[in-house]
Amino acid sequence: MARLSWRGVDAQGRRLSGTCNADSAAVLRRALADRGIAVLRVRRALHLPRRRRARAAERAAALRRLAAVLDAGAPLDAALRVVSAREPRAELRVGLRALRRAVERGSELAPAFQGALPDLQPAHTALLEAGTWTGDLPGALRSIAEELERRDALRRQLRRATAYPAVVASTALAVLSLLLLAVVPRFEAIFAQSGQPLPAATRLVIAASDAFALAAPLLLGAAAVAAATLSLLLRRRPAWRLRASAALTRLPGIGPSLREAALSRWCGTLSRLLDAGVPLLDALPRAADAARGAALGPALERVEQRINAGEPLAAAARTDLPEASDAVHLIAVGESAGRLEEMLAEAADLYRQRLEARLERLGTFLEPALIVALGLLTAGVVGALYLPVFQMGGTL
Repeated sequence: MARLSWRGVDAQGRRLSGTCNADSAAVLRRALADRGIAVLRVRRALHLPRRRRARAAERAAALRRLAAVLDAGAPLDAALRVVSAREPRAELRVGLRALRRAVERGSELAPAFQGALPDLQPAHTALLEAGTWTGDLPGALRSIAEELERRDALRRQLRRATAYPAVVASTALAVLSLLLLAVVPRFEAIFAQSGQPLPAATRLVIAASDAFALAAPLLLGAAAVAAATLSLLLRRRPAWRLRASAALTRLPGIGPSLREAALSRWCGTLSRLLDAGVPLLDALPRAADAARGAALGPALERVEQRINAGEPLAAAARTDLPEASDAVHLIAVGESAGRLEEMLAEAADLYRQRLEARLERLGTFLEPALIVALGLLTAGVVGALYLPVFQMGGTL
């Protein structure tokens, strides 16, 4: 499919133009002719830089507006027309218009949403299907919006927790590079002219400066190549992604955070799907898909197999999800009281609160630790450089 631009004239003689995706110029000409437009010219559109993609908060706001218009009693096609006309983001406006055309053609609602808004996850599609079955499409749209907002809030909190330590670490690396590449060689020239023996600490700093000057370009190039290669392999090889996720979950500090985030997504998604009327066996694989990224996939598959064999959810999770003991307890209470959806939502909130507290503690620890490390490195290098100067002053 190519990006084509066209110019034409409609039945009233008005000159029109536009750009769209089409399999060929002939297909585009036929489609425009069906709309009463005589095409004067078709050519391949110039490739323009990609616009900024709509953020999760913007997608959630569009879905909430659509739910509000549907609650007011408007039909779906009319609601989509109203919301798309007032949508400020071009990407979302195009997607909503494509969705309206699909609805007018009689397409199934969930696949139409998935095609028009490709960022929707399988769990979101299941919520849409459940909303269609139960006749509560506005509620399904609001559930999807809440899920998008929660994920976006967690992502922003993670960025806030790591932004300042990343800045401090980058500053430390820049300062250390400046000392080793610019300051130490000048002192080395001064020491060479004096001809006096240097302390061991000074010789060590000078040797590190020489090695860093030789190895820095090679290290930067190797790091760039390794990062690009690893990113490509992780995108193309799902098995490697699983191994990388499993390796990350074994790291202290990072592993528990990843597991808590995945368990929060699993419990929250499963709660919303069950509350929307999706059967448990249909909801489990979609909830497992929402929890990917923390090496929980095999365990969640075994949970699904046990439930297929007739075990209750709490018993299956207790066997194959030992790290989710708190969720298992809440699930057991929910199953016995007939309030499984509420207890799963409570478990999701519990893990999210723990993750937020862990991220806050991590940021509180990393900030002073990196500052102290930067101070010690700088003081060590400067002190090693001034030791010969103090010795020279003592001999004079």
